[in-house]
Amino acid sequence: MNRNGFGAAATGRLVPTIEDRRAFVPDPLPPRRPIDFGAILPELTRATQAVGELKGIGRTVPNPLLLVRPLQRREAVSSSSMEGTYTTLTDLFLLEAGASEVATRGDTREVLNYVRALESAIAGLERLPISTRLLREAHARLLTGVARHRGARVEAGELKRDQNWIGGSGRIDTARFIPAPPADTPDALDALFGFVNREDRAQASPLIDAAFAHSQFEAIHPFADGNGRVGRMLIALMLIDNGTLPQPLLYMSPWLERHKDRYIDLMYAVPQRGAWEPWIAFFLTAVAESAGETIAVVERLQELQRGWRERFQTARRSALLLRIVDLALEQPVRSVTNIAEALGVTYAGAANNIAELVAHGVAEEVPGSYPKRIRFPGVLEALGVG
Repeated sequence: MNRNGFGAAATGRLVPTIEDRRAFVPDPLPPRRPIDFGAILPELTRATQAVGELKGIGRTVPNPLLLVRPLQRREAVSSSSMEGTYTTLTDLFLLEAGASEVATRGDTREVLNYVRALESAIAGLERLPISTRLLREAHARLLTGVARHRGARVEAGELKRDQNWIGGSGRIDTARFIPAPPADTPDALDALFGFVNREDRAQASPLIDAAFAHSQFEAIHPFADGNGRVGRMLIALMLIDNGTLPQPLLYMSPWLERHKDRYIDLMYAVPQRGAWEPWIAFFLTAVAESAGETIAVVERLQELQRGWRERFQTARRSALLLRIVDLALEQPVRSVTNIAEALGVTYAGAANNIAELVAHGVAEEVPGSYPKRIRFPGVLEALGVG
């Protein structure tokens, strides 16, 4: 990457890096050029309304964890897939349930790392601001124990020590984009998080701030690997931290995965040409569409729960049936032992109630599983598992 595509409207500067190439260091946010908010007003209005509706639904759920957990796993599968790490939501649930047949699959374990990293980062907001430290901790969880085969020297939880680049089939001379050199990365991140945590941020649109921050993070590309996934975590963290959502319910990766080419094209048009408005409009559309999809998933899960409760909430039914189906919404593949422990009952007590749910077609045994595992196909279908 020399000056190809970078002109007077570029949102940063080009600096020398390895092999006589030029790397891009973004200017601090906010953008120097005023944003034409009129051009993105329809998208902003729609996205704000959709997030408001999602926020309202979140407040009506007695136990939001029942919805947050499956949504986070759906996000983990899609966000990881965009970076070439593939598994299925069913396999991820199976791994969490202790399935030995998927335990050795590296990609599934890496996606589970994403879940753990996201969960820990959200919990970390109680003790840390959104910061380099918080994202380094998330990165450490994301890549710890993961075998790398991409040629980069990756250290989990550490900022890059070598120049990285995007595209080019492993060659920097054909790279599509060369982000900030290692020496410039800490200062660029400090500037980014200074913007994210600025005192007057309440006066700005939190959705547009998230669009700014996500693009800036990807332009910095601070880690040797995992930048896309950590950058998409940043979106969720910002919307929780600034109070836009009371629970972490909005995850955009499933929608972004379906529009990956345009997502990447518009994101990298920002540093090259200062094309903020098309990027922000796209981002806000992603927010609105993702919120709508999440609302549909939540409504399907709630309808499923209501149907099960109406079906089994009778004087002659064991109260354990209702508790088991609630557990299924949170994690739709479980071992019988796990269910017994979660309910505080004996294995036999859990197994007897599970047998009744199987007889009614609500649950089914995972064929050939040992220890015995149970899945709830209705939940998987509501989540859109293909």
